[in-house]
Amino acid sequence: MDAHSVNRPAAWLVLAGHPDAPAHVGVVGYSRLARLYRTTGYAFLWIFSTVATFFVTIFDPFMTSMPLFVGAVMTYRSWRGRFRVIDFQGACPRCGQTIELKPGSKIGMPHHLVCYNCHHEPDLYLAA
Repeated sequence: MDAHSVNRPAAWLVLAGHPDAPAHVGVVGYSRLARLYRTTGYAFLWIFSTVATFFVTIFDPFMTSMPLFVGAVMTYRSWRGRFRVIDFQGACPRCGQTIELKPGSKIGMPHHLVCYNCHHEPDLYLAA
């Protein structure tokens, strides 16, 4: 996607009991169809890996449960990923330390972040 499709909505880091902190974020939105294709691909990979593990491990229910749960989480997170992060700058509302969010991350709203300085977990909200 080109640089012209990057959206820079108003964004806030929200932590209960503390004033909201502004954040600067550049995101590219995924269309509903793109999210559907991506999630369907993960769902097929999830089902195939679970069935393959079931037969390769000779019907071991413990080993089969691992790709079952990992695949369920991947599929759910894929559907929730409505935006791809281009850049992010924000500070923790509690301690003011910079919070990191990797470019290329797929995020939904609200998106939970972790401050590794004070160990609180503010939420990132984008304006509609």
